[in-house]
Amino acid sequence: MEIQNKTMAVNCLACGAELSFDPRLGKLHCEFCDSEFTVEEIEEHYKKKEEQLAQEGVQQSSPGENSEWGEDADNMRAYSCSSCGAELIADENTSAMRCPYCGNNTIVPASFSGALRPDCMIPFSFTKEQAEKRYSDYYKSKKLLPKSFAENNHVEEIQGVYVPFWLFSGTASVDARYEAYDRTDTPDEEIRKYYSAERAGHVSFKDIPVDASKRMPDDLMDSVEPYKHEGMKDFSMSYLPGFMAERFNVSEDEDKKRAQDRIENTAKALAKKTVHHDHVKALSENVDVEYSKTGYALLPVWYLVTKWNDKAYRFAMNGQTGAFIGDLPIDTGKMVLRVIIWAVIAAVIAYFLFGDGDYIFIIAGIISGMIGGATGYASMKPVARASRADSYINDPMTVTKSEDVYTRTVRRQKNRQ
Repeated sequence: MEIQNKTMAVNCLACGAELSFDPRLGKLHCEFCDSEFTVEEIEEHYKKKEEQLAQEGVQQSSPGENSEWGEDADNMRAYSCSSCGAELIADENTSAMRCPYCGNNTIVPASFSGALRPDCMIPFSFTKEQAEKRYSDYYKSKKLLPKSFAENNHVEEIQGVYVPFWLFSGTASVDARYEAYDRTDTPDEEIRKYYSAERAGHVSFKDIPVDASKRMPDDLMDSVEPYKHEGMKDFSMSYLPGFMAERFNVSEDEDKKRAQDRIENTAKALAKKTVHHDHVKALSENVDVEYSKTGYALLPVWYLVTKWNDKAYRFAMNGQTGAFIGDLPIDTGKMVLRVIIWAVIAAVIAYFLFGDGDYIFIIAGIISGMIGGATGYASMKPVARASRADSYINDPMTVTKSEDVYTRTVRRQKNRQ
């Protein structure tokens, strides 16, 4: 079955050459005549052109449109480049791309129309050269990285991608009970005063992002957060030239569970933090989330996949803030050396402080070596799923109930040698 649609390019108002969005300028730039245009100027120009064409009875939705695209095998589609006419093959979720034949940027407007049109977006703030520099700085700072990984990397293959995200806003109401105690120590006793604590309150969240692309690793997208709300713009295709873009292929309902888990965990933690005792244990925590709105946005990500020893390593950089993240391979020899050094240093210090009694210096060395290994591993494997939504709190928690009732005192005799 043939599906009729069009592609488009955004052209210079001065010379007609192709424009691309320059993150450094925050404007569209023509490399041919060096002209610069704001997004508003481009939008206004084509709005007037569409109105003029409509009055003349000519239907044209944007400049540079041409051709049609046909359905290919599985989820692949064949597009025709709006500049040179070459056939471009991409999957059905790719909405903006670069033609490998003429180098021009091609956009599929139908991917951003109707229910597929994003509500908002954050434009790129970093160029490809800046992203490459941050990537190089990132892996060069890792002391446990195998030397051959850095030597055989292809940093120039990093790509700017507008990734689709659902944005969830709402209010979480929490009702919880805790057992808490304060501890006092005397020379002979450990004294614990126990309390039954109850807390209730509510906290609101705004625009918690959850990626809506199946091809993007969820933990990697979580790890480049947070995004800053003040950088959000109304959606415009004028920001797309020069970058790849995708439309969502994960539904709002599928992503809502991830957002709700983060909201609930944050609300529970905030409520527990209001219980001011030495030790606090949750007995029950009930959270009810009421969503006020859900948005659909395109957020900027510089993305790179590189292979080393037949294993793929994925890296991402927040295109707004520059935060860079990605798991890296570990040189086993360097890791062993790190563990030994940490263990030896700790053992020597413990030996001079405590001597060799009870072999404390050996225990200290073992513990320190384990800590050195764990921290080294964590520095090379920092990618993780987000469990909290603290960066997206809109209004601080309002506590509506706060009761602490003393229940008992427990005294424990200390063992004296």
